[in-house]
Amino acid sequence: MESVKICLEKTNDDLFMKSKWWGNPDVPQNFDVPDYLTFICQIRCDEIAAFDDENLLPHKGMLYFFAALDYYFGNFDSYCPENVFWNNDDVKVFYVEDIENQIFEQVVFVDDDDNPVALKEMKMIFSKGNCMCDGNKMLGEPYNREWENWDAPYQDWVELLQVDSDDYDDCTLNFMDWGMLHILINPKDLKNKDFTKVTSTICST
Repeated sequence: MESVKICLEKTNDDLFMKSKWWGNPDVPQNFDVPDYLTFICQIRCDEIAAFDDENLLPHKGMLYFFAALDYYFGNFDSYCPENVFWNNDDVKVFYVEDIENQIFEQVVFVDDDDNPVALKEMKMIFSKGNCMCDGNKMLGEPYNREWENWDAPYQDWVELLQVDSDDYDDCTLNFMDWGMLHILINPKDLKNKDFTKVTSTICST
């Protein structure tokens, strides 16, 4: 299984309703955004369709990824998931299939003083990657897993998103000695476009 490689690029372009990494999510009105989690990215599925040869991912609509990342940004007083495989309060993926016939709005995350807190959004550039490529990607095999399969009960689960540690202009994201966060989904759920029961784990060498 090839992967969909994700490269990030600084930009001043307006990324409303486009694929973007960090920033604030663009969601349908009255969408219940999990504001206690960090918004990782939103992905327009029509932008990745050309690189998904096996048709595993949706090819229309928008995917949204959220996870409990504050601790890994160096905020060591923040909550840190304790389980090897995170529960569904710690990582969430949402799928909105119809993005043409709804009104969307940007939800801006703020602190207690109403100051914006999101990292500066970055443009996502997609391409075909090999099965085990490093960096940020969708699908393929996890780059830094040192064993053949995931532990029970997650054997053969698909890697929906791989998030790499990185230095950004104003912060550092570090998953346990420069490891990676792997967001996983049951292949049956992926086929049915059911993203309600994902899990996540960190691998670090």
